Amino acid sequence: MDAVERTLQKIVKKIIKERGQLMYISARKITAADGRMADATAFAAMVTERVNEKFGTTLGLATEIGGDPNAIWLNGRWESLGEYQTFMEGYFADQQMMTATGVTDSVASLSSDQIARVHRAPGDRDAFAHVSTGRLLATNFVGAMSFITEIADLASEISGREVGVVLPVTGDRYEVKFVHFGSTLQELQDIDEKLFANEDYLGIFARSSEFAEPQFESIFIQRVL
Repeated sequence: MDAVERTLQKIVKKIIKERGQLMYISARKITAADGRMADATAFAAMVTERVNEKFGTTLGLATEIGGDPNAIWLNGRWESLGEYQTFMEGYFADQQMMTATGVTDSVASLSSDQIARVHRAPGDRDAFAHVSTGRLLATNFVGAMSFITEIADLASEISGREVGVVLPVTGDRYEVKFVHFGSTLQELQDIDEKLFANEDYLGIFARSSEFAEPQFESIFIQRVL
């Protein structure tokens, strides 16, 4: 076990003690074939609804705005990785589901999977989401964990919308995502402008070089289901 893993385990134990059981998010990226986005989205929505009905899950489906125009995201929220594992085992053992999803080759392909841990919960799902991605410095990882919580707490206070923080369990372990929801794209943009007009928020960003790499990417997500 390396230093990062040990640090993460300590942080996880602290969060569980302070906030209760953690939540996990699974995210599967589906890439529509060129010119088949509408077909791929409709098919993915149909399959997702069937999965939710059959397994009692609450999987969501979304597309990107201002990012990959062919990306469709299938996401789930899980109380534990054990719950996620049970679902996946049941899903792959279901021949009807395997048959249904096996006919997607002409309209879409599976691009990637990721599992993440909710460090700070966002608000309830809404029609749109703003997802901003940064990368923490390995040299100040412990400090960075406190820093991202401070950012999210202040952003939530200023915006009136709960800003979530999501950290990868798989993939790039130094990545961090900030997520908040809105009823319209304009609401999301208004929140962004409100944050960057706030002196306290700008003051936090001025300290970011101590904890994060100088890169910060954002996309909008539109909810389908």
